[in-house]
Amino acid sequence: MQAEKLKQVKDAVLKLRQQLRSGQLYQSLPIRMDGLVAQLPQTVTTTVTLPSDEEVLPLITDLHEQLTKGTLTAISDEQIRQLMAHIGSRNPRVRDQGVYYLLNEALQQQVLTTQQLGDIFDQLIQDDVLFVHIDEPQNDAVYQRSFAVLLLSVLLYADHAGLTFMTPARLELIVTQMTAYILLEQDTRGFVGTTGWAHAYTHIGNILDELADESELARADKLLLLAALMSRYQTLTTPLIFGEPERLSSYLTLISNKDELYCEYLLMALKRWHQRLMAHRHPNSEAEWTQIFNRNRLLEALALHDDLPTAVVDYLDDELEFLG
Repeated sequence: MQAEKLKQVKDAVLKLRQQLRSGQLYQSLPIRMDGLVAQLPQTVTTTVTLPSDEEVLPLITDLHEQLTKGTLTAISDEQIRQLMAHIGSRNPRVRDQGVYYLLNEALQQQVLTTQQLGDIFDQLIQDDVLFVHIDEPQNDAVYQRSFAVLLLSVLLYADHAGLTFMTPARLELIVTQMTAYILLEQDTRGFVGTTGWAHAYTHIGNILDELADESELARADKLLLLAALMSRYQTLTTPLIFGEPERLSSYLTLISNKDELYCEYLLMALKRWHQRLMAHRHPNSEAEWTQIFNRNRLLEALALHDDLPTAVVDYLDDELEFLG
């Protein structure tokens, strides 16, 4: 994505964030966020260039063997660098069962130092990782974007579990970056042919869960992230059918129970969504029908949660009865 276009998106996000924090904005937030989504830049597909996986396969095999034998006691900075260079591989053996699995296992077994955790975070949060080709139609760069978000969620989980490496500056950055990412990500694919899981919207659910549980984040920041998800989800024109509605419904349940403010916003967004659909009662394209069924799947997934706030349950009962 061009740097200037990305800067415009992030500047708009920062403005909304500042207004939320200062109490200047709330009731109009859905309208403002929807307007921002409508103006997001899009461009034509360009070539995604990926490194050859041949150089990293021996390292993946070696680290797997050490894990199996229980002899892995450290991963060097150079080995981490090699692994991270292949987080966007099209080969699921490299990306999913290799890079992600190894880094996750190393973290779980506390093989990585807090310095390394911070260094990995600092690399994953960069623009050239999170936003590569993000304003283009479906493309192979989604694996890098999506698995960067997944690993960021794992790192946040580790920080919450006591492997403390997050700083105020990192928290500030992740709110801006993830809000922009949620607004820009339009690749809804789940499992893809021989290249395996893309699953960007499942991984968005993972990281939103962790940010909802982040005690150091202001309510305004959590509200901003919720608003970004609700506005972007409504505009997606390709189907979410690989468990993403179920995953996101868990986040919406979690956040709506955190504070009455989030519950009120969720209801406000759901009602506005309904009004928008009623204004266009006769869908006549694949994209419009996809939006309707994406919504239905999310509402049905939400309705399965028995711990939602009463106000949301009442709304869902009425809405699902209306849908028949």
